[in-house]
Amino acid sequence: MIMRIKVRIFFGFFFCSVFTALTAQNADLNSADSLFNNQKYTEAYELYEELYQNNLASASMLLKMAFIQDGLGNYTDALFFLDQYYQSTADRSVIGKIEEIAEENGLAGYSYDDTDYFQALINLYKVHFTLLLSAILIMLLAYVYRKHRQDEQAVAAGIIQLFTAFCLLMILNFKASPEAILNSNGTLLRSGPSAGAEPIEILSKGHKVKVLDQDDVWTQILWDGQEVFVRNGKLKVI
Repeated sequence: MIMRIKVRIFFGFFFCSVFTALTAQNADLNSADSLFNNQKYTEAYELYEELYQNNLASASMLLKMAFIQDGLGNYTDALFFLDQYYQSTADRSVIGKIEEIAEENGLAGYSYDDTDYFQALINLYKVHFTLLLSAILIMLLAYVYRKHRQDEQAVAAGIIQLFTAFCLLMILNFKASPEAILNSNGTLLRSGPSAGAEPIEILSKGHKVKVLDQDDVWTQILWDGQEVFVRNGKLKVI
């Protein structure tokens, strides 16, 4: 009896804590949106940034953060948030704005093709694809098993079953190549992960690059078809 009461008290505190946290988050978001609508962009951004750091960013919030940074002339952060918005929504309508900012500032790495769109779709609907393919696979397994019990062959169903299982494994193991935006002018690219490695090129901020590997100090990136290294603090991974 005492144990049951303790369990109820624990769950009561747990749900109260979750409810309180969600209420506070919604209050912060509403306050930020109100400030944004009243064109108090700096104050709004401070609240948005706090929510973002706590992994509570919504798609609409990313757009507003990009709008504010673009208005302040911080094109690097504007591109960062716009790209994150695209990756999380697969909304192609934002590509034009990204390319416009990139072109105005002479930045490379902002070309988008069908492969990028497909990756964004996978990221957006990964759970849905997984559930759908899992359901299809289960139905096919049941169908093949029933045919086997009836001493009948289901060759076509077996082939579809294998193909579905392959697609499911691909979805589950899918991980798009990470990208990053250089956030510092005078970023020095080196041939190796060392301060003594040969300098390759100096870049301005804003360029987008593919991330190949990363350790505590250095990030290996792909720039102009060449694998080079840059210090971690010189870029923001999308």
